[in-house]
Amino acid sequence: MRRIRAVVYGAGSMGSIATRLMTDKGIEIVGAIARNPSKVGRDLGEFAGLGHRLNVPIEADAAHVLATSRPDVVLHATRSFLPEIQEQLALCVRNGANVVTLSEESLYPWYTSPIIAAELHTLAKQHGVTITGGGHQDAFWLGMVSTLMGAAHRIDSVYGKCTCNADDYGADIIQDNHVGETLEQFQKSISSESRPPTFGRNLLGVLAQASGLRPKEWKSEVSPVVADDDRPSQSIGVTFPKGTVVGFSDIDVLHTFEGITFTFEMSGYVYGSGESDVNKWVVRGEPDLYLDNTPVHGRTTTCTQWVNRIPDVINAPAGFVTLDQLPPLRYRPGPFHNYVSVGTLA
Repeated sequence: MRRIRAVVYGAGSMGSIATRLMTDKGIEIVGAIARNPSKVGRDLGEFAGLGHRLNVPIEADAAHVLATSRPDVVLHATRSFLPEIQEQLALCVRNGANVVTLSEESLYPWYTSPIIAAELHTLAKQHGVTITGGGHQDAFWLGMVSTLMGAAHRIDSVYGKCTCNADDYGADIIQDNHVGETLEQFQKSISSESRPPTFGRNLLGVLAQASGLRPKEWKSEVSPVVADDDRPSQSIGVTFPKGTVVGFSDIDVLHTFEGITFTFEMSGYVYGSGESDVNKWVVRGEPDLYLDNTPVHGRTTTCTQWVNRIPDVINAPAGFVTLDQLPPLRYRPGPFHNYVSVGTLA
């Protein structure tokens, strides 16, 4: 069987890590896309720090790259919300490529962007390919937590607290997290009617779906994270002064018809000295159950799970297929084309 052909759509910090991981797993990278003029024209291997060239230039014209390279899969990492990336995903699909996107909303978009998700689902089925949203949330927010819930006889509530360093994920995530704003600017941003949904709503939606629970009522609260000292950002080369907003926290609550309450507290901000990623969960019921992965190497695990889903997404039925519909995430030691269904890469 031939090697899997992949395109990196969003040659940034995550795309660089994924480039190394894919080459280690025998995937042939046939294209790379970025909009930043400082990246365009550079060889992807050199940009990703592999120490050698891949003879894959980073290009700005996504339509050209996809049409000429004809990838089996696109690893997509540009923006967080479905309305922002709908046309990018549709372009991949029209060129016959499966997509694994790091868009957080794509984890489970059926409650937050159902019309766009349905349009992409129909388009993907027409072209015989699959769209999946994955990344760090795959194992740490869905897989492990669903398994923990499966160890209970009765569940009264589920609570999760997670943090991530916005500085690990590049300039777009810095912007999405309102880093650098004043408190007045932050309040104006979050009070806007066009403010996107929180990531927690997507997560709690898929956790409920995975257990067959029915959402009854949603509540959300947003608060800024303010720097208590000067806070340097490595990704954009700026130091934010004390008193500046360096990110924000969402607290999402889902009440279900079955009486189980889900709460998820997610904080994304530029870390100070000594801080690390947190992933803690408590299931209250019979018995009480606990999960603590702290500290988590979130930047790395975002990419390992992103890449490790490639065989599953290629093997999956066509459409917008969320992670609860895929097999459990697992480790595969050999070249990834060995784990693809016979005839898929013919």
